[in-house]
Amino acid sequence: MNKERIGALLSALSEGLFEKEHVLALSLLAAVSGESIFLLGPPGTAKSMIARRLKRAFREGRSFEYLMSRFSVPDEIFGPVSISALKDENRYVRMTEGYLPSADVVFLDEIWKAGPSIQNALLTVLNEKVYLNGREELRLPLKLVVAASNELPAERENLDALWDRFLIRCVVNCIEDEKLFNAMVSAPVDYEIRVPSSVKLSEKELIVWAEGIDAVELPAFMFTFIHFFRSCLATYNLKAEEKGEQRIYVSDRRWKKIVHLWRAAAFLDGGSVVRLSDLLLLQYCVWDSPVQEADIESILSEALVLTCEENIGLPLLTERLSALKEAGKSIVGDKVSFKVVKSFFYQVLSIFPGRTVLIYTNEYEALGMDEAESFVLVTDRRKTGAQILRKYEKSRYPDVFPRDLLQVKRTVGGLEVNGRNYDLLRAEEDAADKIVQQDALSSENVFSVTMSQRIGAELADILGRLDMWQEAESKYLQNHLFLREHQRDLLKNVFGRVRSHIVLLQIESEELAHATGRKLQ
Repeated sequence: MNKERIGALLSALSEGLFEKEHVLALSLLAAVSGESIFLLGPPGTAKSMIARRLKRAFREGRSFEYLMSRFSVPDEIFGPVSISALKDENRYVRMTEGYLPSADVVFLDEIWKAGPSIQNALLTVLNEKVYLNGREELRLPLKLVVAASNELPAERENLDALWDRFLIRCVVNCIEDEKLFNAMVSAPVDYEIRVPSSVKLSEKELIVWAEGIDAVELPAFMFTFIHFFRSCLATYNLKAEEKGEQRIYVSDRRWKKIVHLWRAAAFLDGGSVVRLSDLLLLQYCVWDSPVQEADIESILSEALVLTCEENIGLPLLTERLSALKEAGKSIVGDKVSFKVVKSFFYQVLSIFPGRTVLIYTNEYEALGMDEAESFVLVTDRRKTGAQILRKYEKSRYPDVFPRDLLQVKRTVGGLEVNGRNYDLLRAEEDAADKIVQQDALSSENVFSVTMSQRIGAELADILGRLDMWQEAESKYLQNHLFLREHQRDLLKNVFGRVRSHIVLLQIESEELAHATGRKLQ
């Protein structure tokens, strides 16, 4: 019921308002959730019209609007001081009727030009909906403050606290579509909209709705998303500092308000739980400059991918598959034993015909399988009479030319020297030993194949759950009241990235099962 009601209300409020429907929808969302909205854009882009229209959303709604300047005084916004109260009762109070404290919807144009006394009063007005009138604390009927400017708050003017009070931030531009522009300029100047009384919001309804909003469930993946987003944002801010660019700061208070906004959006869309789609509203809540919007969308997308993968259990399967691949590498290599020659050496076979080539056992065991190390071939005339591969040290072999160095690394069955593989002489085994080792090798292969197949089955199950999740989100997004088409595409791309990761892991698990199964045969 809420969704149809709000949809009809937005449709009535948006009549004759071109390319600003989304800003109007976000303004209404801000009003229902008890927040404020800031509109950034040049003059003449319908910013004040949006605020005036929002007054029509409320039964018996009253509005107040004011154009700030550096010469503005509190009397012009909060009402003049009552002379009679000051004279007769020695009380300093303002006559607030007809001014901001008595309004439901307030529009403050050129907000950053307000003086310090006005700014300080606005802090509690925006956050707590309270105004201190002399010694009396007034609870305001305020539903929404729409602030506007053609510029961002200047640095070093102590405007950070006031800026942080505006949870939703929108850029408002001139009409781009030619047909819509033609419709706008040809419409009557005194065009009036009609909002049916049946869809207008009452004070009592908003109180009931506030309880419903607080009851909206917060799923576990929402908290996962917040932590991933904060982590990605911290990485972004480090890089921004290195480049001398502006950081993005999101206060704890702001996070609390963002979660409440997600709840409100879900409630007005007829839901009882925050959905993944609702998280996309974060785009309008964290930028400090329009130039950051693309970066925020990228951070948001990355955090959503990580959230989806975490929620369906993909990282755990990725770790298990990696561990299985590492175990698969050692299935053969760990079973090979080499014969120790002359107490200290392994013998390299076929490297130089007619020569006996040895390598110290400790130097062989210290070799890695990924990166080659420099060795030199030296002749041991006094002890073994063989040639020995020794690890190259310039202080020990100062006369060796670089071209004579050999690049050596370890392999499963021996050595790789300058890109060619050579076996080491293996220890002799009796028949019983060979049977035991073959049985062990077979059991490891069977385990590897079985686990690969199991992981593949789990990945298929995860892919099915992901498809069901995407289908549910697509239906929810289709008529979402507060999101635009490009945000639907963003979420679609998020699911596509997760799906691609799953498919790659499926291919890896199949290849591993095939490789280990082939060894088993």
